Amino acid sequence: MSREDALRVVREGRRFAVTCHRRPDADALGSALGWAAALRSIGKEAVVYSVDPPPRMLRFLAIGEVERVPPTGSFDACFVMDAAARALVPAMPDGLEGPVVMFDHHAAHDDFGDVILREPDAAATGVVVVRVMRELGIEGFPPGVAAPLYAAIVADTGGFRYPATSPETLRLAAELVEAGAVPWDTAYHLFEGWEPARMKLLGAILDDMEVLLDGRLALQRVTREMLARLEADDEMVEGMVNYGRMLEGVEIAALLWEMEKDGKRETKVSLRSSGDADVSRIAAALDGGGHRSAAGANVPDDLKATEVKVVDLAARLLDGD
Repeated sequence: MSREDALRVVREGRRFAVTCHRRPDADALGSALGWAAALRSIGKEAVVYSVDPPPRMLRFLAIGEVERVPPTGSFDACFVMDAAARALVPAMPDGLEGPVVMFDHHAAHDDFGDVILREPDAAATGVVVVRVMRELGIEGFPPGVAAPLYAAIVADTGGFRYPATSPETLRLAAELVEAGAVPWDTAYHLFEGWEPARMKLLGAILDDMEVLLDGRLALQRVTREMLARLEADDEMVEGMVNYGRMLEGVEIAALLWEMEKDGKRETKVSLRSSGDADVSRIAAALDGGGHRSAAGANVPDDLKATEVKVVDLAARLLDGD
C-alpha cells in the first residue's frame, strides 16, 4: 500500500481511533499522540487508546488523554502506530467501520492491517507521521504535536546516536524544538530520573551478564525472582539491554526477560547490535521484528529454552550464516 491510500483514508473519514503496539515505548505512544493532535488540527475527531498503561517515563506526555480500553462508538478507521508484529497489535474498537491503517518504520515485520504505510528509511514512526502531515498540507506543528513526536524521535535514535540518525532526522528535531519541544525535559524522562530500585536492578543484571561467542555476544537475564527480590517492576527493565552493547568487542547484546502471561511463563527478547550484525534476523526467526540495530520478540517458552535459541541464532549470524 502507498502513502496515497493512507491520505485518502484521512481525507474521507471524520472520526478515528489511534493506538499503538502493546507495552508502548516513546515512539509508539509519541507517534499516536502526535498523530491524534495532527488529525484534530484539520477538523477530525481522534481518540487515543493503549491497552497497556503508559510507562512512568512517558506519563509526562500522556496527561490523561490515553484511554485504557478500545473506545466505543463508530470509527472510520483505526490507526496503529509502530507495530512490527501481529502479536503486538491490540484489539480494535467494536465500532470500527473502516480500515486498520498501520504506520511503521521497521524493516523486519509481520504485517497486520488493511492499509500499511511502512517506511524503513525513517528513523522513527514519528518521522512517518510528519511526512504524512506534510502531504496533508498541515503547516508547521499544531498544538500537542511537537513534544510527543520529538520524544518519539529522540527515543528511537538513542538520543541521535543510532545509525538511522540522518540529516532529515536532525533537521526535523530542530523544527520540533522550535515548535515547543523541550530537549532537557524529554531527555530526563526518557533516560534519567531513575528510582533506586531500578539502579539496583541494573547492578544485578550486569553482575549476572555473560559474554559469549569469543566476546561478541553479551547475554543478560531478568527473572521474576530478581524483580521481586529488588522490589523492581517490568517497566524498569526497558533499555537495560543497551548496557551490554557498551562493552568493548560486543557485537550483539541480548536481554532475556522472563514474563508472566495467562499464568504461563514466556520470554521477551531485546536485541541490540553495535557492529555489522543485523539483529532483526534473530528477531524474525523468533517471530518478532525490528531494525538492523535494534529488534525484539516475545517467545512462548521459558527463559532457559529461549536462551539456547538466542545463542544459537547469534552464533549463526556472527558466522555469516
